[in-house]
Amino acid sequence: MADTEVRSKRKKKYKNSFSNISQKEAESILGFELDIFYDSQIPLKQFITTTTPEQLKKKIFERLIDCIISEGYPEAAISPMNESVVRDNIGVILQAMVSYYKLTMNRNDLKLLREKEIITKRDSLGKELAQLLLALKSMYDINNDKKLVYGFLTTAIQWQLVTYDGQTWKLSELSTVLLANMRKQEDRWLKNNTQILDVIYSILSSI
Repeated sequence: MADTEVRSKRKKKYKNSFSNISQKEAESILGFELDIFYDSQIPLKQFITTTTPEQLKKKIFERLIDCIISEGYPEAAISPMNESVVRDNIGVILQAMVSYYKLTMNRNDLKLLREKEIITKRDSLGKELAQLLLALKSMYDINNDKKLVYGFLTTAIQWQLVTYDGQTWKLSELSTVLLANMRKQEDRWLKNNTQILDVIYSILSSI
């Protein structure tokens, strides 16, 4: 799922959903093959310029636990898979990150908007990746500021960051955020599963 953007008051626009564009057409527009791009993943640490405060990580951990206990674990292999549960887990992370950053940094110009969402199915990841890349390209081309744009490919359990600066695309390695038994493994989670939080916090610090 490519979900929710964080933006300042500068205007953002999108073209269409690109849902009817084939992978071959997408590759022609983008100028590269998706499988080659997917094989070029970069370690998450290369996208991290600052770390998330520990108190924020613990707050997010508690909210994710509440979400898992109340709604269930968002695993596609566990039937039925509810897409709203995936959205809720993603929302928990983004809401907490943006709220904390706004309050601590006095950034009232930041707002979390649900403008663009691409639902990802396990058996059609390539199609959804193509749609995300095309949406980011459209966002960059339409914006006047020509600043770096960001997107996340996520199932709520695993996250990947995509960035585009008008010339170069970058794709991060997978980051696992949710664990099936994470309620009993807070210390492990805080140590090993919060890199994507550092990535998001670094993005907020850069805009």
